[in-house]
Amino acid sequence: MHQYTELPLHGGKAPKWLFNRMVKLSREIGIVIIDEFGPDEFISRLSSSTWLQALACVIGYDWHSSGTTTVTMGALKEGLNDTGEVFIAGGKGKVGLKTPEEIEKGTELLSISSCEDEFKKYSRLSAKVDSALVYDNVGIYHHTFIFSKNKKWSVVQQALDSKNKKAIRFQWSSDKTDKSDITNEPHSSITSDLRKITLDLTNSGNNWAKKSSIDIVNEFPYYSKDLSLTKYPQRHDIISNLDISKRGLEAIQRANEITPNTYEELLLVKGMGRSTLRSLAFVSSLIFDKDLSYKDPVMYSYNLGGKDGIPFPVNTKTYDSVIQVLENAIDSAKLEKSEKYLALKRLSKSFNSH
Repeated sequence: MHQYTELPLHGGKAPKWLFNRMVKLSREIGIVIIDEFGPDEFISRLSSSTWLQALACVIGYDWHSSGTTTVTMGALKEGLNDTGEVFIAGGKGKVGLKTPEEIEKGTELLSISSCEDEFKKYSRLSAKVDSALVYDNVGIYHHTFIFSKNKKWSVVQQALDSKNKKAIRFQWSSDKTDKSDITNEPHSSITSDLRKITLDLTNSGNNWAKKSSIDIVNEFPYYSKDLSLTKYPQRHDIISNLDISKRGLEAIQRANEITPNTYEELLLVKGMGRSTLRSLAFVSSLIFDKDLSYKDPVMYSYNLGGKDGIPFPVNTKTYDSVIQVLENAIDSAKLEKSEKYLALKRLSKSFNSH
């Protein structure tokens, strides 16, 4: 069953003061995940629609606009490509056209040059499948190919449905792609049960059509009704009893109730306060417990706020403090021996307790 995410088109872009912070915070989050769970886990999470959405929210971008894909992937690319663990090739517009040469650069950097041709092939095919086989009348305008030093890869790309004024995000994972037939339901994402009718030649029910000539397919099209859709509303405001579940609201309340004197290790950082601890609880939840992020990605917009002031304006002082805490936790010692790092784990458990 093909799965995808539909996002409303919102204009504007991330201001420099915010994007620079998004680069730093997404880098620290990525490093913690890579060090704790390995680069392949990070690659896998990027193939999840709701986890990527939650990440965009937790680093302060709009909770549901088309820009969440392009800006978040741009921040990750700038923040993580020098780590030697993962590499992100491509991007929006003309940058996406440079994906093949960037794959060449990345495979050399990660010492997996033998994968260069294979990665280029899957990058090209994924873009072709999503622009030609899945959805009517769309064009890919953002394409990123992400891979690890262990040769795992994911694809995050976005297309524009100009007729309906929607952006559609497609995500792939090498672990869920049938290498013998890349057109056979290759996508990975966590989606709702809403339905949409469209011509989808990646659906397994359409194998007969793929084996036929183009003329036969055009004459007898097969319309699949088994597509899952994650559809974010055109409105910008967040409606608590609609966009966030009861469990999500309870998690936000727990984050707000976290008191500084419970986490002595974190208090060693200068400037630590309630708002920073609350934000760290959201970040830690995203890193260590994926369950909530799968259910309520919008909940994470209550971490540092959003670019357009939804649900509240970004507080740069708190933002910088959170970045500093994560940097200190990573730099102070090996992660598994860092007291500050262990404190982040405890924050996650407290945040996700029932």
